[in-house]
Amino acid sequence: MKKDSVILNSILFGSLLLNLANLKFFEQTLIRIEYLVVFYLIGLLAYFLSKKKLSTISNWNNFNILFFCVVVVGTNLTALCLGLNLLFASQKTMIELLPIVRKTDIPGSKYNRSKRTPAIIFETKFNETKRVKFTIDHKMQIEKAKMIEVELSEGLFGFEIIRSTKLK
Repeated sequence: MKKDSVILNSILFGSLLLNLANLKFFEQTLIRIEYLVVFYLIGLLAYFLSKKKLSTISNWNNFNILFFCVVVVGTNLTALCLGLNLLFASQKTMIELLPIVRKTDIPGSKYNRSKRTPAIIFETKFNETKRVKFTIDHKMQIEKAKMIEVELSEGLFGFEIIRSTKLK
């Protein structure tokens, strides 16, 4: 019983760490957030299918089992989809000129809030917004820019990958 709980806790911790990779994948991919929500809802389905089995091998309550299923299944499906989409993306690229919706700064970590990273938010084809971070060296260019030139390539599952960006 104790050994199973250690394994389940390790799987949960690994999935939480995998979310860091998912954030990087998400930053590079133009994907509707609804697709990612579906992956986590599949985790909810996994909860109902595996609740009885997980409750027999662990001493977790139903909320912990629900959290485990949603996080583990959702995170791993997201990593699989976004990772494969990025890994097997087409090398053929296309350039799009998109309007900048807003210019902003991203505050630094908890004890370094004054260190800010410039970023812009632009509108994608499906009327959603996407944020792109820049280095502090681009601060003046960001202030002058009205549009962003985005070099895109099609990913394995049809979600576009951001290869590079230029301010216009």
